[in-house]
Amino acid sequence: MSRFPSISAAGQAVPASIFARLREHLAKFPGDVIPLQIGDTHLAPAHALHAIDWDQLPPADLYTYGSPAGWEPLVDAIVEKGRAKNGLALTAANVQVTVGTTHALACAVQALCDPGDELILVTPHWPLIRGIALGQTVRPIEVSFDHVEAAITAKTAAIYVASPNNPDGVMLDGAQVAELVRIARKHDLWILSDEVYEDYTYDLPHISIATRAPERTVTTFSFAKSYAQAGLRVGYALGPDDVIAAVKKLVNHSVYNVPVAMQMLAYRALRGGEDFLATARDRYRAARDRARSRLVAPAALPPGGAYLWVDFSRWSGDDCMPALEKIAAQGVLVAPGGAFGDACRSHARLCFTGVDETRLDEGIDRINGVLAAWDR
Repeated sequence: MSRFPSISAAGQAVPASIFARLREHLAKFPGDVIPLQIGDTHLAPAHALHAIDWDQLPPADLYTYGSPAGWEPLVDAIVEKGRAKNGLALTAANVQVTVGTTHALACAVQALCDPGDELILVTPHWPLIRGIALGQTVRPIEVSFDHVEAAITAKTAAIYVASPNNPDGVMLDGAQVAELVRIARKHDLWILSDEVYEDYTYDLPHISIATRAPERTVTTFSFAKSYAQAGLRVGYALGPDDVIAAVKKLVNHSVYNVPVAMQMLAYRALRGGEDFLATARDRYRAARDRARSRLVAPAALPPGGAYLWVDFSRWSGDDCMPALEKIAAQGVLVAPGGAFGDACRSHARLCFTGVDETRLDEGIDRINGVLAAWDR
């Protein structure tokens, strides 16, 4: 049956930008716009483009096709890092370099889930994982950690979890990791472990889930989050040989290879970025504490990550959008909670790492001003 001019069901199902409605209100503000909605950093990257003398490199290193699996020195460095830092038994066969973690997770979902399968999302969850599932006609099932096992059906293929979590910074402790592994083994499920914020933990140690269930866990990491290299678009996935072999084929058929020049910068960060990580962790912890103490709206102090998960229910009930629209009209953007799960609409995500201290204070003061005017 001819489809033209209709697009596919998957193409229609993937959600659009969560910020379109807020930008209409933001356009009314004439001054400095403060972006607290996106998970970025104001810090200079661990290693920047000017750190490499590009003219001295052979053209073949930059302008010919690279290996779809990843630039060999970077793959080797990832193997060493995964063994030493994450406690994983790895070889190059367990590594795939990707165009950021978004690409890694998209390939992993495609490798592990068939159309019509269900993917459990431990909620609140990173927004794009839902769209990734819908784009591959996989049904996302949003549940809190405590209700994961009750949500499993005959169609469940995998469980997605992030620790430290985006948006609320919650981290799984040892008992929770053991419970997740028990559930996955009992029901023969894959685990997709999003660990992009592994380097930004403040109050709890980070546990890589694959140390407890290496046979069924695909783990993703990001140079964007760890080393302030978001624009380079380099991430990677680690997992069992057979899964990564499938992911390698999917990378080959989607982007072929990540630009080698970008991988060179990621390599330098991985090999020499420990001082950056230590400095950034201290700066982020201070920003977290500063933001939490200044903000009048309720938000837990997150043990990891880059965000406050702010509860606006006192002002706008079950839907934070009326509050966020007023805040946007004052030149501040935060991310609406509905993007992180249908049950999360009363909350919003505020990034405390994306701007410097002065602008962070100003942004929070504007939010406080909106809420104070609401109370009058």
